[in-house]
Amino acid sequence: MQRGLRSALLLLLLAACGRVGNPQPPFIRIPEAVKDLTVTQNGNNLVVTWTSPQLFIDGSAATNLSRVQIRSNGEVLATVDALAAGQPQSYAVPVSPFAAGGGRTFTVVVETAQGRFSDVSNIASITPVEVPGRVVKLTPVADQRRIFLQWDKPQEHPEFANEYVVVRTDLPAEAETVKETRYEDSRYERGRSVTYQVTPVRRIGEKAVFGVGPEQVTLTLEDKTPPKIPTGLQIQPADSAAYVTWDPNAETDLAGYQLFKSERPDSGFKPVTDRPITNSGFFDPSYRPGLYYAVSAVDEFKNESDRSAVIRGQ
Repeated sequence: MQRGLRSALLLLLLAACGRVGNPQPPFIRIPEAVKDLTVTQNGNNLVVTWTSPQLFIDGSAATNLSRVQIRSNGEVLATVDALAAGQPQSYAVPVSPFAAGGGRTFTVVVETAQGRFSDVSNIASITPVEVPGRVVKLTPVADQRRIFLQWDKPQEHPEFANEYVVVRTDLPAEAETVKETRYEDSRYERGRSVTYQVTPVRRIGEKAVFGVGPEQVTLTLEDKTPPKIPTGLQIQPADSAAYVTWDPNAETDLAGYQLFKSERPDSGFKPVTDRPITNSGFFDPSYRPGLYYAVSAVDEFKNESDRSAVIRGQ
């Protein structure tokens, strides 16, 4: 009985092995065509951007992409290594081979390691334009718990510099556009090192074209900028004393003032108090005619201005 059962099972297995399955189509390892090709101008470069195909045309994953042909006006301009499937990729082409004002078209074709090519991508078109050069004399100053940037217009094509994009590299998502050649940043954190980048922009209607750049500068946020020199120093005698007054400074980090007096107009000045005076005046009970006075301003970071013009008591 057992011998008969074994024989029957063997016959069933042999019959199953002899069956022919439904025919399957062969894998077609040709990449899908790029569909998102774009081209933009950035300074003196045309930047061609695309995404590597994720699939072959049979729907399988594109696992062996090898190279990308970049074509301009139908001719192969360059060949670059392909990135992995689904990854964004770009290639910069100098504007110089293409005269500004002449239109250009771009396409790409993707090749596999086995030498199979995708169809041609969508067409991306652009007309290059003249752009402003790099900004000059970019200067940062930390003062009053703020950072102040200033720069000069580009030496090359300054007439095209309509705006400027300012990027703080530790906060790149918060780039700002300004029309003047200055920028103020209130994100002050003492002792921190920060880097700024400034790029000029040419505005053509609603279109913004980046100029040459960015110009970059780095500084440590340490306020070493003294307040402005106080002005308006006056002496108002009152019997055997006097009120010495001056115009108040406008700095937001002002700590106070140092008032000095001397017997001579050019030396020997000594402060009248041990600590900064927190208002814009001082009552001097030891005043007498012929004394000389001068005043300076001090901020919270111990920066002190030069002394004001000297005034003599009458």
